[in-house]
Amino acid sequence: MSWALIADSSCNLRGYTPSAPDTIYRFAPLKVNVGGQEYVDDEALDVAELNRRVAAEESATSSACPSVGEWADRFRSADNVIAITISANLSGSYEAAIMARDLVLEEDGSRNIFIVNSRAAGGKLELLIVALDRYLTEHPDATFNEVTAYICNVEQSSTVLFLLSSYENLAKAGRMPKVAGMLANKLNIRMLGTASSEGTIKVLGPARSQKKAFEKIIGSMREDGFQGGDVFIDHAFNEKAAEDLAARITAEWPTAKATILPCGGLCSYYAETDGLIIGYGW
Repeated sequence: MSWALIADSSCNLRGYTPSAPDTIYRFAPLKVNVGGQEYVDDEALDVAELNRRVAAEESATSSACPSVGEWADRFRSADNVIAITISANLSGSYEAAIMARDLVLEEDGSRNIFIVNSRAAGGKLELLIVALDRYLTEHPDATFNEVTAYICNVEQSSTVLFLLSSYENLAKAGRMPKVAGMLANKLNIRMLGTASSEGTIKVLGPARSQKKAFEKIIGSMREDGFQGGDVFIDHAFNEKAAEDLAARITAEWPTAKATILPCGGLCSYYAETDGLIIGYGW
């Protein structure tokens, strides 16, 4: 039986090849609309150019989820499909995936399709995809129900942190309180946030320096019960800070394995320049 691990492009894995046998990885692209032009968040996107256009655009910009048809196309890729979406409280991607699942199952009821609402974005989706791949590699005879039970458990015991320097796009899109975004921008301070249990953005507090921000991140990870393992650090044109944070995490937990990835279009649009998104589990 073949497997497909599918995510939307809020997952920043690009060109990922699973290790598990008979398993593929594909992603469904979100879109960013700037000045009447649609930018598709796929491998061909020039992320730097997108961010230049967003910064220069005086009119409103927005994002859009993958279509039902795009999800359905990917769901036809294998007998068993596990799809992971950006938080249902941040995008319509989850609902589009649900509709696509129903459409494909009407065509062929022998398929197995399971949709996971990540309740997050960025690094948590990468963590879930890699965990799925590892599980399928180590348990090649696992049933579909065993795999779905496993990934639900991982989803419940993982999260993301956001360390952002600009909040304009998040606030404009209603993804975080406008007052918090305006205050942070005005004071020119970094803001640390996390994903709430409902999958919305929860502001944890300010950090006036990178050192203090990193200490807050370490403290949050410790409080969550992190003891080592995979950590995914996505950055929006801030690889040096991502490397410094990875070094700080591995100094605290020598068994941690930090993977650094550049943000794709959707995550860079919301994280904005210098932003970091950190995904981890416990």
